[in-house]
Amino acid sequence: MAKKDTPLRFQDVKQILQLDRTLGYALASRIWQSGAGLVTAWFLVHLTLPEMGVYYTLVQIVGIQAWFELGLLNVLVSYSGHAMASVVQEQSLESARRAETEASSMGAARAKMHDLVVASGRWFGKAAVLYSVIAIVLGFWTLSESTIRWAGPLLAVVPLAAMSVAMSPYVAILEGAGFRDVVQRLRFVQAVLGSLAVWLTLALGFGVWAIVIASAVQTVMTLLMIKRSCASFFLTVASSAGQPSAFQWSRDILPTQWRMAAISVTFHIATQCFVIIVTMYHGDAAAGPLGMTLSMSSAIQMLALAWLQSQFPEAARLHAAGDREKAGIRWRRTAVVSTLILAVGFCALCLGVVLLSFLAGSYEKRFLPPWQILLLGLGCLSNHITSVQGYYVLARKAKPMLIPSLIGSITTAIVVWSGGYLYSVTGIIVGYACTMTLIFLPVHSLAYLRFRRDSS
Repeated sequence: MAKKDTPLRFQDVKQILQLDRTLGYALASRIWQSGAGLVTAWFLVHLTLPEMGVYYTLVQIVGIQAWFELGLLNVLVSYSGHAMASVVQEQSLESARRAETEASSMGAARAKMHDLVVASGRWFGKAAVLYSVIAIVLGFWTLSESTIRWAGPLLAVVPLAAMSVAMSPYVAILEGAGFRDVVQRLRFVQAVLGSLAVWLTLALGFGVWAIVIASAVQTVMTLLMIKRSCASFFLTVASSAGQPSAFQWSRDILPTQWRMAAISVTFHIATQCFVIIVTMYHGDAAAGPLGMTLSMSSAIQMLALAWLQSQFPEAARLHAAGDREKAGIRWRRTAVVSTLILAVGFCALCLGVVLLSFLAGSYEKRFLPPWQILLLGLGCLSNHITSVQGYYVLARKAKPMLIPSLIGSITTAIVVWSGGYLYSVTGIIVGYACTMTLIFLPVHSLAYLRFRRDSS
């Protein structure tokens, strides 16, 4: 009997955890990044604190590309997923009479997808140019007083990051259109090759140039996926060029886009500029331990988000197909598992820093103290719960919850930036934890519960 029960128990666990090939690639990527982050940290602790500060400042300058993506990528995933779901439903038509309608509808659907690809490509092409200008200006402004040679790496990494911005809509459309396995496999390969490139560059003594090499690897891998692995998809879409389409950017994308843009920009300013704040007002040496800790905490957050991001396209497809019950069950399980991973991860990080204090070399000084890590984890937990809610709303193809998100993000930004200016790292961490937990999460949760009530 035991042999017969074992496959059942495994299948139950697999269903509860929503395990599939796509999630497997996503988890492999996040697990690799978490483990590789420890190896990268080992290399970075041999840098001086000013070098560490410049390294993580450049990382966050590259990260401001989120200001120019404007939250649009998740909108594209959702829209593409809904479009492909309608095509799948049309393909199931059986009668000869409806087959003619099907062919016409599928042609219209492909034409709509073509217009989406072209319009989003133009949008992000312009965004990439604007990103290049602002990132370089921000870099020179933030690092102007640093004694570390940073200008060369900055001028090299920004164009590579701009190319990633320009290619990002194609990846998002592919993910929504059913190429989840391909996209997650790409991210896994990018994570592995990027880490190996960083280690080799640091081992050879090139310091902050490691960021440039890692960005180059990621950009080349994305380009290869679009041009080779998924070329047939884009060729099929391109064959519908010139056909009439019901797609209109101003009607189908813009109403959600501008809301996501406002949410994305304010949220990024509030939560993703910690190292930049400390470097600007307190020097690159003070930013070193904060950057090292954030690199570890980001790996934990990405591991938890892997569950959400890998299941988001499938949730959008199920909602589009009208199977709300299955979508709801799938999403609740995803939310519980991802939240537990985040909580356990931060406890492990805190314990790891405590254990470092018993080793020679004072490596624990390269990280924030444990009490600050716990506060950071509290803020990230609140942040994660709001992400669970936001992804669900977007999967329903509903308008994002703009007002509660802006209230939370703007309040957090004011407290974090003023706290960082006055009290350095301590002001940032305490302000982030308090505003995310006491303001952002309650306000966002009330709006989410109202949405669930009104849409039931």
